[in-house]
Amino acid sequence: MGYRVEVFDKDMKRVGEIDEWISLDFTVRLRQEGAWQLLIKDGTPQSQLIQKGGGVAIWQDGVAKPLLSGQVDTFQKYWTKLQHTGPGSIYISGKCHNSLAYRRLSFPDPSKAVGSQYQARMPNRIVIGTHVSEAIWRELRTALGPGALTDRRVPGVNFGAEPPAVGKFVVDTVRFDSVGSKLEEWCERRDAAYRLIYNPSTQMVDLEIFTPRDKSKEVRFSPELGNLREYIWTLNAPKVTRAIVGAAGERTERYYYQKVDTASEDEWGISAESFIDRRDIPLKVDRSTGEVVKAQADMTADDFTMAKQAVQEAASGALSEGEKSGNFQIYPIDTPDCSFGKHYFVGDKVTVAVDGAEYVDVVREVVVSVDDGGNAQDVSPKIGQQGAGDPLNLYKTVYDMQRKLRRLESRM
Repeated sequence: MGYRVEVFDKDMKRVGEIDEWISLDFTVRLRQEGAWQLLIKDGTPQSQLIQKGGGVAIWQDGVAKPLLSGQVDTFQKYWTKLQHTGPGSIYISGKCHNSLAYRRLSFPDPSKAVGSQYQARMPNRIVIGTHVSEAIWRELRTALGPGALTDRRVPGVNFGAEPPAVGKFVVDTVRFDSVGSKLEEWCERRDAAYRLIYNPSTQMVDLEIFTPRDKSKEVRFSPELGNLREYIWTLNAPKVTRAIVGAAGERTERYYYQKVDTASEDEWGISAESFIDRRDIPLKVDRSTGEVVKAQADMTADDFTMAKQAVQEAASGALSEGEKSGNFQIYPIDTPDCSFGKHYFVGDKVTVAVDGAEYVDVVREVVVSVDDGGNAQDVSPKIGQQGAGDPLNLYKTVYDMQRKLRRLESRM
């Protein structure tokens, strides 16, 4: 699969194409900032094409729109005695055009300058949209588009005459939040996505708001199809099966509450205790009956009920944090029948089938490395929360894989 890089200047005008590089790496992310990095020999005409304020659009053969576009934000000279000799090499890199959303804040009153925000009608501005696309469109227009203050406008961005009807209803409040982070939140639970991408015909950046596609029946990854390089699943035993919460009572009057995850103890044969100190919860024990009572005489019945509920929630939280977990990592590869950009894109739902079990989730990120001939060396999609700092607990999915694998092995 071939790739090429077109270059535009700070006025978004096309100035040329780079087809000779040492390496090209880029990452396309769903609803977030992507990134690109080009390593090219310094001192060549092509190395001079990208200037401050300008940027690139990265194309894939056979695909009608760029996979990613964005401005340059870093130039780094690289010279070594052994490899990058002579004039040396230069790393040129930047973020994708989605970064425009992350460079703006949601003002309480977008019609007023920073020094006049105290005049805003309300400290927190309410955002409402029948469709989330309306909220995205309005927020970007008032933060960097024609609805923004003159000095906040970013030239060359096309918002369209009106937003498409995409996604579910949204209502939220904003106050100097990162616009990009807010758009992530709004889209995540409302079946919507957006991207800002260079349009070579108009030589502007288009705002595209769309509904992610369900390609789970068409795009499948499995060892049998030859488009999985590697997969790893892991089951972890629980770290906590017995949560003990200590409330506010003193010494022998202190109230202790325990919650036990008996199902995990039975499954793994492990019993692990954890103590949670919650002296802020006003409960104590009646030594004559052993029952929990109010720690403060002026507590109402509702206060007492809420305090008991708080103890139970603290125990449940500790068990949830230390519960048994499952992690699933896959490493697909591009094939002629299943390639990124041509057959699927970020936001699409795809299917992973391994060990007799199927898992359907969203492609959230794709990392592409391209060699000096313009051919992809490595295409690495991340499906679901794979690689995230706080991955989903896929215990049931991974447990089913283990169970079905054992059944398959027993029949062999």
